[in-house]
Amino acid sequence: MRQFIKPFVAVAVLASLALPFAPAEAQWVFVARKALGRIHQMTEGGQQDGRAGYDFATVLLDAHADKIFSTALDLARKNPSVRILMQDPGARRIQIAEGDRTATLNVVPFNDDVSQLMIAGHASAGESSTSSLVVQAVLRVCKEMGKHCEVSN
Repeated sequence: MRQFIKPFVAVAVLASLALPFAPAEAQWVFVARKALGRIHQMTEGGQQDGRAGYDFATVLLDAHADKIFSTALDLARKNPSVRILMQDPGARRIQIAEGDRTATLNVVPFNDDVSQLMIAGHASAGESSTSSLVVQAVLRVCKEMGKHCEVSN
């Protein structure tokens, strides 16, 4: 009888150690679900030496990274005003140009179902967070994929 109790106690101890992590993981999933589709944008204004500033936009999407990348690449290829300067499907990175402005798009997978789309480009004077060209690019990818995205406050 004692031989059966020791393994049972060991299994019970291991199971009890795993229990506190389940609520923490559930909270993380809840937070991640709330963040899906919320576009976060940051602009660094022009420099004193006359150099242009930068504009960054990022969004979490519930989609595989390869699907997001292929959608963005397809949109860039179809846009006649955009030139693709560099594409690296392995790194899921594209660099594009429109006139004298350039932008870099990168997709980072968190897991099979959630990925982050990031775009960095040159900021234009007078662009608001909703009129930003990088935010507009993120919104185009979201729309093409059938995802609801909105600019975060």
